[in-house]
Amino acid sequence: DCLVNALYGVYRDGTVPDFQRKYLDMLRAGGTLRHKELLAPFGLDASDPNFWKKGLDVIAGFIDEIEATGV
Repeated sequence: DCLVNALYGVYRDGTVPDFQRKYLDMLRAGGTLRHKELLAPFGLDASDPNFWKKGLDVIAGFIDEIEATGV
């Protein structure tokens, strides 16, 4: 899921201060907020094509790692 991968990419890159707290806040909010409000604290916007690219970049990175192992 690109949304989860985009969040993981932000976490991995360390670009969002207090990521863990913001992530737990997002989980606590559950279905009470729209995706735009849930993603805003992470600097993500699902209406931006770069958001989806970020998620796909995570997958591409995983593929590169697998290919590098020769498996």
